[in-house]
Amino acid sequence: MFPTRALLLLLTIGFVDLVATALLHHHGLIIELNPLMKPIIETSEWLFAAVKGMTLVLAWFVMVKYSKTHLEFVRKAAGAGAAAYVGIWCIWFVAGSITMG
Repeated sequence: MFPTRALLLLLTIGFVDLVATALLHHHGLIIELNPLMKPIIETSEWLFAAVKGMTLVLAWFVMVKYSKTHLEFVRKAAGAGAAAYVGIWCIWFVAGSITMG
């Protein structure tokens, strides 16, 4: 199901981000700064959750399939993706706090 812990970590971060973003946006506590996702979440938090969830499932599917022949690459890519995800989230969190504050 998860050929590497790095892939599990990446998808866990993505899922936590999905839930936190949808809930915080619903309560008016944040704005979405991702220009691709902003119009989706402004339409509906449920639509946002569905679209973001589909991107996570697609990423999982592609990486599991690719790991059968390139496990080390998938491990490194998922680890780098997890680090980038957290880094971007932190930057956007600070930027959003400044924008809302």
